[in-house]
Amino acid sequence: ALAAVAHLPESRETMELAIDLRFEMRSSLFPLGEVGAMLTVLRDAERLATALDDRRRLAWVSVYMSQYSWVTGHLTEARGFGERAGAIAEALEDSALRAVANYYAGAACFASTDYRDAEGFLRKSLRSLEGDLGRERFGLAGFPSVMARWLLASSLAERGEFSDGLVHGQEGLRIAEEVRHPYSLILMCWGLALLSALKGELSPAVVHLERALALCRDWTVPVLSPVTTGFLGYLHVLSGRVAEGLSALERGERDQEASGLALYHSRLVLWQGEALMRADRLDEALAQAERARALTRARGERGLQAWACWLLAEIACRREPETRSAEGHYQQALLLAEEGGLCPLLARCHSGLGRLHRRRGERTAAQEHLSRATAMYRQMDMRSWVEQAETELASLS
Repeated sequence: ALAAVAHLPESRETMELAIDLRFEMRSSLFPLGEVGAMLTVLRDAERLATALDDRRRLAWVSVYMSQYSWVTGHLTEARGFGERAGAIAEALEDSALRAVANYYAGAACFASTDYRDAEGFLRKSLRSLEGDLGRERFGLAGFPSVMARWLLASSLAERGEFSDGLVHGQEGLRIAEEVRHPYSLILMCWGLALLSALKGELSPAVVHLERALALCRDWTVPVLSPVTTGFLGYLHVLSGRVAEGLSALERGERDQEASGLALYHSRLVLWQGEALMRADRLDEALAQAERARALTRARGERGLQAWACWLLAEIACRREPETRSAEGHYQQALLLAEEGGLCPLLARCHSGLGRLHRRRGERTAAQEHLSRATAMYRQMDMRSWVEQAETELASLS
C-alpha cells in the first residue's frame, strides 16, 4: 500500500494517507516484536506530519513514541511523550486521543513503579473510554479499555489495594473475553496473576498465567511469550516446584533480554534471584539480586529497587545470619517502600525484621515488627500471610 501511495501525485491527501498507513504498520510490527522497524515507520510518520503541521497526527506520533519508549525502557521520555499527546488532546477536545495518551503516560509511570501517578493517568484514560469508545482499539495492539485496567489492577495490587484492583481486573477480563482479543486477554491475565501472587493466592495466579501462555502459543504472540513463561516459572518456584520454575524463569529472562524489550525485564531478573535463593544457590542469588538492584537504579524503578533490597536482606539472612547486613537491606527496602506506598512489601520487611530480631534473641523488637506485619496483612486480607505471621508471633510466647 505504501508503494502504491508513493506513486500517487503528492498532495495533502496522499501524505495523510501515507502517515495513516505507517500507523497501521506500527500496529502490526509491535505484536511481532519488530520494535526497530516500528521506530523507523514512526520517524517517517513524524516527518510527514511535521511537514503538514498536522497537530492531531503529530499527537498520535507522540502516543506511539510513548509506547516505544516505554517498552524499550526509556521511561522519562515515555511519560513526556504521553503527557505531550495528552495536552494536544485536551486542546483538540479529542476523547480517543485523550484516552490513549493517558494510558501510555500511566504505562510509563507503572514501569517506573510510580504507582500513584500511574493510577491517576489510568483512571483519566478509563473516564475517556466510557460508552462505545470502550470497545475501540484506536490502532493499538490491544484494547485500551482492557490494557488500562491491566495496569491499574497491577498498580493497586502493588499498594495492597487488592479489592479495588480485583474489581478493575475482573472488568478488564470481561471486556477482553467479550471482544475476543488474545493480546488484550494475555495482558489482563498478567494483571490478575500479579494481584493474586502479591496477595499470596498462588492457585488462581497459576490458572491465569497458564491461560496466557496457551494464548501466546495458539495465537502466535511472541512479544508477550517470554514474560508469560518467566512469570509462570516464578509461580512454580513459589509453589515449591523450584527446579522447573527456575528453568522457565531463566528461559523467559534470556528471551526477554534478547528481544530488546524492557517490559517486565527487571521483575524477571528479581524473580530469578529469588528462585536461586530458594534453590539454596546463595552465591548466584546474591549476584542476581545485586544485578537487579543495579538495573532498577539505572532505570529509575524505585519500587522494584525496594524489592531488590528486600531480596538482598533475605539472602543475607540465609548466608550470614549473625551480621548486620540483612538489617541494613531491610531498612533500605522499608524507606523505598514507604515512599511508594508499597504496603505488601512493607509488611514483608517487618516480617523479615521480626524473624531477624527473634534469631538474635531481641524479643521486644521481634514482637514489635511481627505485630505490625500481622496487622498490615490482616488489613489487606492477605490470609496466608496472616497465618504465618501469627505463628511467628506465637513462637515468642
